[in-house]
Amino acid sequence: MTDPVRPTLADLLPEPIEGLGDQIKSHIGAQKGAVAWPLVEGQALGGLKSELGKFDLFGMLGQAWAKARELRGYRDPAAQPAGAISIVPLGQHSAVMAAEPALSLTIAGWTAPPLKLGVVGTALFESVHLSVRDGHVVAAAPGKCTFTTAISCGSIPLHAPKELANLKLPGELRFEPGWKIP
Repeated sequence: MTDPVRPTLADLLPEPIEGLGDQIKSHIGAQKGAVAWPLVEGQALGGLKSELGKFDLFGMLGQAWAKARELRGYRDPAAQPAGAISIVPLGQHSAVMAAEPALSLTIAGWTAPPLKLGVVGTALFESVHLSVRDGHVVAAAPGKCTFTTAISCGSIPLHAPKELANLKLPGELRFEPGWKIP
């Protein structure tokens, strides 16, 4: 049996990323000769997706949930018997996942300075139930969730935050060995 595909931060990117091509053109400036801007934009988007594909979305959510104030009492090993699992409900809340990739572009042998982007994914949950064992979040049962993504180039937003309706979470997320509650 194969492992199910786990979504990454790249899955939160809207398509197309409005304004990305304009920011690339502005960043690079006037170049001698013709530049195939759609090709450059496509290659930049491919590179961005490749880098953001290294960020496991479920892992990022697990890390965020481990920091929830409702779990602070479970940091102490004496809070529950060793190996016992406690179910901790969280009501409506959001989890923010951020990355700051830099695009490195070379056009006709000329290397542009890195173009720094900001990617912020926000997950708004109606509820989630967390399983806690030995001071670690080991599983989550997320309720209904809405994801939005915003992308900026420096302080310039490329678009208003976009809601993604196509990313569905499974009924249970498992984290092994678990995320330590700080």
